[in-house]
Amino acid sequence: MRLGDVEEVRENLYVVYGRRELGDWKQMYQVWYSEREGRWYCTCFTSAFGFRRRKEICTHIAAVMLYRRYRRALQRLEDRRVYVAEADVECGGRLEANGELHARPLTPRGGVDLTFFISPRYRVVVISDTRRIAIRCGGRVYEAEGEEVPMAVARVLVERLYE
Repeated sequence: MRLGDVEEVRENLYVVYGRRELGDWKQMYQVWYSEREGRWYCTCFTSAFGFRRRKEICTHIAAVMLYRRYRRALQRLEDRRVYVAEADVECGGRLEANGELHARPLTPRGGVDLTFFISPRYRVVVISDTRRIAIRCGGRVYEAEGEEVPMAVARVLVERLYE
């Protein structure tokens, strides 16, 4: 809930924007980690209510911990290796693949005519965990050899498909 309220200033120093509905009295709180003492601190500890929580974890520190964990998980996901295949496929039915399928209709150079609706062509990008990628349409199967790339590169290829 507070992931959008956390902003990293530098290593081990964060700003957490306050929310009235969560009981925050200030617009922003600073949260930092003390290497020497091995614990987290928050500026809310200096308030009248904060002295009681000093030995515990406030919601601001919890938000920073969640933010750091979420960011690490995203980084691992982006660094993960996947296989990507691009193809032009003619399909009058429903496209399916053994991975994450992204398709864009290819319009003919002369414009759309009746044959486009009978057998439409698609530019397809598939992101998969396996090297051998199968794209199915009706009874036909198109097979392609996937190229191993980081997930971040695969996302860029998908964005380029929709440009």
